Amino acid sequence: MFLKFFKNLIILNPPFHKGGFFLASIHPKLYTTNMIYLLVGNKKDRKDKVQALMAGNTGTIIYAEDIGEGGLSNHVQTQAGMFGDREYYVIYNYARDIKKDELAEYSQSENIFIFSEETITKPVRALFEKVTAEIIEFSEEAKESDKKFNMFSLTDAFLNRDKKTLWLLFQEALKNGSPEEIHGILFWQLKNMILVKTSPENPGLQSFVYTKTKKGVEKFSLEDLSLLNQKFLEIFHKRDNYSTLDIELEKIVLSL
Repeated sequence: MFLKFFKNLIILNPPFHKGGFFLASIHPKLYTTNMIYLLVGNKKDRKDKVQALMAGNTGTIIYAEDIGEGGLSNHVQTQAGMFGDREYYVIYNYARDIKKDELAEYSQSENIFIFSEETITKPVRALFEKVTAEIIEFSEEAKESDKKFNMFSLTDAFLNRDKKTLWLLFQEALKNGSPEEIHGILFWQLKNMILVKTSPENPGLQSFVYTKTKKGVEKFSLEDLSLLNQKFLEIFHKRDNYSTLDIELEKIVLSL
């Protein structure tokens, strides 16, 4: 009984009672209006809004590709701590896969769930509206109708370990695509390089691609490729928490 009562108390900020704090018997549900947020639109505005909602609190970043078959519930908690301290969860690209029952459960939680999506469908919007989530939409990413720059030109410079050419192409790529797109293309090339380096014969690539990759990969040791693979994984998963992806990619380019 005491614990149940104490859980619903919060400590108020100054002014203080002489010798201690004022305590108010306020249910945790009353000191925020929303438990679920759905942010939609361009990445920069979403990222800024996440930081504003977090208000300096630490949180857990979760990406759809890391959730697995067990579902989101294996990665989050719905109950706050004994003293009413909340958990903040930022979930990327999972709104279309969320189950109705899960979302309903999270809406009753004392914790904060922030879903971040580039786009959503009408059924997804309706699902979040049913649990009175706060849906915040920003303008879509600006897209150029005609991109003349070939993003895949980065792969040859990467394979040949041509740092200068790769850096120049990287700067041009940033003007014509997103850091995520550049990361995906370079990471795809890296996986081919590792595949060729560790296979005694052609692992299934087109003959031309295999011959070119086999020649270029001689400039990398297996340890080099392993370290690059680790870096590419790390910077992708930390891109919204610690540093911007374009800066981390440039560091890799300059380290070759």
